[in-house]
Amino acid sequence: MKYLAVLLSSTMLVACGGGGSGSSDASASPSSAVSSSASSSPAVSPANAELAKYEGVWRQDCLNHMRLTMTSTATSSTIFSVMRKEEYFDNPDCTGALVATGSFGQLDETVQYTATLANASVTLLTGETVVANVDPATSVLAVAPFTITGSGVKSTYVQGMTFATIAYANGEYVVIQRAALSGKTTHGALLLRNGELLALVPVGDPTTSFQVNHRYIR
Repeated sequence: MKYLAVLLSSTMLVACGGGGSGSSDASASPSSAVSSSASSSPAVSPANAELAKYEGVWRQDCLNHMRLTMTSTATSSTIFSVMRKEEYFDNPDCTGALVATGSFGQLDETVQYTATLANASVTLLTGETVVANVDPATSVLAVAPFTITGSGVKSTYVQGMTFATIAYANGEYVVIQRAALSGKTTHGALLLRNGELLALVPVGDPTTSFQVNHRYIR
């Protein structure tokens, strides 16, 4: 599983996102770094008018028992805090009992936006390339281990990387791996297109070209 790294690197921008489960030895792929339950956005947002659209709770599609949720909250006109959480359910379509929840237990990253970049080239997940105005940003990750708890968690091991075994009611289980956040800085951009929040990573440096790394919906 990967995330837009919790949007740029871990959560929002390049934060990572995804999930998985399986039977017997099934395991999800590691994550290098989007959102646990955070406080709701303030009644009056400090975000500037161009960036306020990125505030709020976003989620990825259910992926084999797991749903990733990311909460983005403006702390100033151009700076946002991001938290993510992973929720694991008994059923593959993310219904039934919630058997495990994973997070970094704090803000995953701080994202600072710069001026909107007009007419950037963006490669979508479908492979199609579109021209759009995007909001470039720099993400600074926290320093924190990933923790996972719940009735379905059968074992965990943490030493720079968290390994956890999650069991489901039908006898299947998944072994997940999540790297600790290391405080690194990443670069990317966001694009709100057709109601979807797209976390972008740059192609080339310097660049006006991006590709979609993660997709979020309300």
